Amino acid sequence: MYSLFIDTHDIEIIIALYKDEKLLDSIIKKSTRHHSEYIMPTIRDIISNNGIEVKDLGQILVVNGPGSFTGVRLAVTIAKTLAYTLNIPIKTITSLEVIMVSSNCELPIIHDVKGIFGGLFKNGELVDNYFYMSNEEFEEYRIKHDYAIEEKYEIDFEKVYKYLENREPLNPHEVNPLYIKVIEALKND
Repeated sequence: MYSLFIDTHDIEIIIALYKDEKLLDSIIKKSTRHHSEYIMPTIRDIISNNGIEVKDLGQILVVNGPGSFTGVRLAVTIAKTLAYTLNIPIKTITSLEVIMVSSNCELPIIHDVKGIFGGLFKNGELVDNYFYMSNEEFEEYRIKHDYAIEEKYEIDFEKVYKYLENREPLNPHEVNPLYIKVIEALKND
């Protein structure tokens, strides 16, 4: 079975293709503010470069956030559309779970312009809710709890696949982006 992995939560478009649980190919393309221009051609390239067709896909794996508001929505929308039209399973994984699984880090974080997304994991399980903090708030939190953080990592595609193996697939209509940061318009409510 072929599985397609889609991740656009950050400045890179990450597309991976698995065959029978093993990584077959991956494309990582840096794309500052142009994800919508490059994601579909990148998916097309990984599929055609490996001699298959879209109809050969048996499963979609998508990073549903947190991260770039537009990037996360783009990946989720494409993943949902593929899963629905092909009538195949879809599974989600958070960007923080990808970091945790790939680097064995208990406190994976993602920086954005004004702060940090994070989550505390113990034995591969989220301990509390994901959070978004200002840089100053996060530094106080990290020092108070004496946590080591992992900022540099490479995706271990096979560990990510293994982590998702026992996760139940979702109905494509139930797949939604994971937003943690409250948008400015809602802060006054």
